Amino acid sequence: MGWPASPGPGPYALSLATPTVYVIVASLALFAAMFWALREWYPRRRRGVEGYLEAAGIDLVFLSFAVIVVAALVWKDPSANRTSLALFQVVVGGYWLAFAIPLVTVGSTIHTRSRGGIPWLLPSIAAAAVLFAALFAYYYALG
Repeated sequence: MGWPASPGPGPYALSLATPTVYVIVASLALFAAMFWALREWYPRRRRGVEGYLEAAGIDLVFLSFAVIVVAALVWKDPSANRTSLALFQVVVGGYWLAFAIPLVTVGSTIHTRSRGGIPWLLPSIAAAAVLFAALFAYYYALG
């Protein structure tokens, strides 16, 4: 099997109207509502905001990335080729997010709490990237 083609038009229909996309967007909206409520109800509590950002930062990055990827794929190629379909399925399938978010959250927390003494942030991001690549290869092979 050779290198996959670039994402582009093809015979596979992509849609944002899926339950998983709704869950991802709703989760992102809930995080935004929590941040708004924290800032509104406790405007002078800097430690609360810091705690929120520490706890939710990784989730916000992954959920934002997921929304951007699926929206860009659907916007650019609503009828997708195998590469676009595989990228879409990695995110919408949910398995990557289900494993990558906790993995990077733990790595980030250990790195932060040890003040860099236990450098697990970059290895956890690398592991999430390897997982993404492995799931992409799996979905591409199915396509």
